[in-house]
Amino acid sequence: DTPWRVPREQVDGVVDRVFAEYRPVAFFADPGSGFDESDGERDWDGYIDAWAQRYGRRLKLKAVSGGANRHAVM
Repeated sequence: DTPWRVPREQVDGVVDRVFAEYRPVAFFADPGSGFDESDGERDWDGYIDAWAQRYGRRLKLKAVSGGANRHAVM
């Protein structure tokens, strides 16, 4: 049996629809630890990078990698 995997393309579509229909002020993603069998890359890194490029400027709350208000950043 092949283990179930999150349908990344569908998730990407839902993210697009949410940003089209609403005005999110923050967006965080946990990339997990999975790897794509076809290319060995981490499953979500490309999507997270693309979301940051598409929607990052619209967000009010941003991840901060240092200081007292830091968040974990990939």
